[in-house]
Amino acid sequence: QGRAEEFSCYLQDKITQIQTNLDADWAVPVEVPGAGLSQVIWSEFEPVTPEEVDKAVRAMSAATCLLDPCPSWLVSAGGEVTRGWLQAIVNASLAEGFFPQP
Repeated sequence: QGRAEEFSCYLQDKITQIQTNLDADWAVPVEVPGAGLSQVIWSEFEPVTPEEVDKAVRAMSAATCLLDPCPSWLVSAGGEVTRGWLQAIVNASLAEGFFPQP
């Protein structure tokens, strides 16, 4: 079952729960029609380019948490140094189909 279908089921269950808890005087349909989503499987991804990494880094918020091991300002200040390893992580994740664990 795909993520979209899981979310659709969750949403349908949540709506049903809300409807059950509403006042009985309300005329609410008992059944919610399904979204009719089909599963999409991508077998290939285009590798991320250095320009796309730069764009994503520029769009990052400068806010950070004291517990963050690598604050966003440090990633932004790293420029070309951080670009290479960020690109490698994203491209490896796309190629392998999962996010690398620390």
